[in-house]
Amino acid sequence: MGSKSTLAGMEVPIIGMDTIKWIELSVAITNTAATSTCVTTRLSDDCASCSIIGDPPIYFIWRIYKARPHMLELIELSAHKDFSGIGLRIIFPDALFPFAYISQNKIDSFLSSLNNPYLLYAMTVSGTAYSFRLRNISAYSSCSNFPRDELLEFNLQNYFHNGPITSVAATAGYLIVGRNDGSVVTFRLGLLHHDAPGFVHELRDDSGISRLWSFMSRGRTAGALQDMVVLNIHGIELLFVLHSDGTLQVWDLLRSSKILSDSTSIPDSEGVTSVRLWVGEPNNDSSVIPLAVLCSRSLEISKKVIYVFSLHCTLDDRIIFSLGASVQNIPLEEGKCIDVKLTSKKIWILRDNGLMMHNIFHKNMDEKESQFFTLQEELVAEHLFQSSEQFSLEDLVSMSHSVFSSAKDHVGPFISNIFLRRLLCPGVHHNAVLRSTLLDYNRHWTDSEFRSLTVDGLKKEIRSIIEHQGVSESATSICYHWRNFCARYFHYWCKDNGPCGLIVQSSVGVVGLVRKNSVSLFRDLEDIEPLVDGSADGLFDLVSSGLDLLDDGYEQEILLEVLRCIICMSQQLGKTASAMFYETLVSTPSISSDEIIPRLLKLLETGYSSSVSMYQMSDVGGDVALVKELVGHKNLRKFSIEMLLSLDALSKKAASWGKVLNVIESYLQILVPQKIIQKIDADVTFNIHTSVMLQAASQITKVMFESAFDVLLFVNYLLNLSGQIDMLHDDVSRIQLELVPMIQETVSEWLIIHFLVTTPSESPAIEDFSSQLSTLQLGRPVTSTRFFH
Repeated sequence: MGSKSTLAGMEVPIIGMDTIKWIELSVAITNTAATSTCVTTRLSDDCASCSIIGDPPIYFIWRIYKARPHMLELIELSAHKDFSGIGLRIIFPDALFPFAYISQNKIDSFLSSLNNPYLLYAMTVSGTAYSFRLRNISAYSSCSNFPRDELLEFNLQNYFHNGPITSVAATAGYLIVGRNDGSVVTFRLGLLHHDAPGFVHELRDDSGISRLWSFMSRGRTAGALQDMVVLNIHGIELLFVLHSDGTLQVWDLLRSSKILSDSTSIPDSEGVTSVRLWVGEPNNDSSVIPLAVLCSRSLEISKKVIYVFSLHCTLDDRIIFSLGASVQNIPLEEGKCIDVKLTSKKIWILRDNGLMMHNIFHKNMDEKESQFFTLQEELVAEHLFQSSEQFSLEDLVSMSHSVFSSAKDHVGPFISNIFLRRLLCPGVHHNAVLRSTLLDYNRHWTDSEFRSLTVDGLKKEIRSIIEHQGVSESATSICYHWRNFCARYFHYWCKDNGPCGLIVQSSVGVVGLVRKNSVSLFRDLEDIEPLVDGSADGLFDLVSSGLDLLDDGYEQEILLEVLRCIICMSQQLGKTASAMFYETLVSTPSISSDEIIPRLLKLLETGYSSSVSMYQMSDVGGDVALVKELVGHKNLRKFSIEMLLSLDALSKKAASWGKVLNVIESYLQILVPQKIIQKIDADVTFNIHTSVMLQAASQITKVMFESAFDVLLFVNYLLNLSGQIDMLHDDVSRIQLELVPMIQETVSEWLIIHFLVTTPSESPAIEDFSSQLSTLQLGRPVTSTRFFH
């Protein structure tokens, strides 16, 4: 099924999740613990998930690492509270099965549950099951062992002579185990004593007629049990069971009765194995529950497909299910499938190259069938100039030499400032990743020593690494050292902080991501974001971007041509130009931001100067420099011709440059920050929600700042070409006296907002904050009584 997916959103990290203080507790070895392996499913990848408990919700996140399979990590989060910065690590005597389950403690008395409000189930690969009565994580302190009176363990090996364990599921009071022979056994762990009747129960048909009908309908017994899901529907705890041959069974856990046994009827099922099962939320409007089954073909190892089914639910005197045919199939062609979540209307598929959302039971033609959300890896790569499409070292060095034509000694420090600022900005900076990178350069610290390093201390250490990498201190040499440092950093960022699992809470629209060393949420793109970077569908969706302020379709067509010209010019300069412009505004280089615009425009008109060619020859050799110079001149000629033709077509379409300037001025209205008045004594509560909002704001303000900068470059480019494009004197004056000051003010406002949302949340003294704000190189005073939203 397949229309092309559209870019819909991006990941927003929760700042501070990389500095957790861990409390470690060990599970003591006892005589009842199992010793030999009794499972077929071992931990092949890092895994993680989240349980959402209570109202307001508490998010309990658990993680198990492939590199440390004996350890279970727990983190407790609340959206409306500040994160405590404390996590719990439970160390087991044996490697863990890739499973954990956390719920509210509903099996103890009210008084007991006050001290231990949560239940945790876990199991080792040797078949020892554990039930923990958990306190709030912040209530624990480091000691040798987990409290024995808050822990139950049970050896399951005695019950699995017929086949090893293949799947585990749980709900409060039940631990459910599936076996290789297709059978399912429930244990009332923590609810009943292990000697009590009903503690162990195998789910099976006791009716001879039922067994006969099952035999006749399938012709054979169900295959090995592959996956299980427990879901409460209409107050009934239901167990959904998937077998390797595609058989789906649904059981009423309380009554131990089978409600459904049917085949998923995968098309062309020969050689197909059903691997995973996901069950969505009931659709109250249609009484349909979506199911998703991951299938793989034995002859094609990389060929995996997710089939989506509709399970129809009828509730009369008893619950009745009927399984419909597959309504959608989603091939997993690119990227490793890490996790899947299903709601009543959507399926979320996490891959290592992004998050995909598909609308299931797709009927609304105005609704996108599938959407794509970028992961943080893409933003980190862009910030650290690791994307070859957006950056080359030669561009940064050559552009810096051109901008600092009269101050060559400042090129190296200026480049270092750009890299340092981007490396340490929120969302890119990660403590564990930076520490791993510094270890490669023989920088060794204890945990306490590393935590005590200030931002200035980190900058000093990183600068010393870059400066001592070689004898040469040329700008090219420094830039190469930075590229190598950032390449190592990005390698560790992907290795030590990869995605592990999804968080989806459809009732409030929350979609999150659990990583190896952080947690984040996903946000929708603002309407203008796809517009300004050229990623919107077709000719851009101007109306949805808030540009219904244009009078008619004729003006929208003019704006489309303007945006194409702006994007073309931005691509010619690359990401380097905006990075350099930003640095001149937030630091004190030897040139001002007012000087950098004319020098960037000169690059667009004449290319790099002969002095830059000399530096290239000394750095890379004459032959290589000559080839680069020829390629650069060819690209510049192509750009100049295309821009002149585009501008000529634009003026003819608009009939006058005055009309074009009217459209640009209308476009500027959506780039201007919305302003609100806030009382000075307004209460400000800092919590996780606030942290995420600030981080999202930093992403959006960066886009808006760069967009305003691109428009500023474009109108100045028009001024420089005014004679060639037959622009009237009145239009030139309008750009100089009206548009340029308006855009400069917009750039300054977005700069201040970006500064505010990326400044550390611990407020410095007023005079310190004022001094930081005064370091911004603004071309005009900014009224201090306005707040931006």
